[in-house]
Amino acid sequence: MLRISAEQRDGTWVLKLEGRLQGEWVGEVRRSWRHVRDAAPSAPIRVELADVQFVDVTGKVLLAEMHRVGVEITARGCLATAIRDEIVTGSSTPQSAVTARKPSGSALPIRGKMELK
Repeated sequence: MLRISAEQRDGTWVLKLEGRLQGEWVGEVRRSWRHVRDAAPSAPIRVELADVQFVDVTGKVLLAEMHRVGVEITARGCLATAIRDEIVTGSSTPQSAVTARKPSGSALPIRGKMELK
């Protein structure tokens, strides 16, 4: 099940997705996107992965296609953010992991054994 909400916010059309983007729902998102794009060809479009728990391969392909033609993709939540990062960067490594600060060399190595009681 997928909920698709379309609304205009400050001149940008927003397609808000909630649920599982898979199977027949991918076609519904594509139709919604085309409808918005055809109705307002010059308006920017954003897809919000608001409460998305799963995206299948065809859903990822659609989101990547949308991103390539200029649709902004945003996400809320860890899973949706990882999915968005995979689409936007074209990598399976989340962008947040790529940009995370590396530990400094001043950390002391842990030696010996540690007992938990």
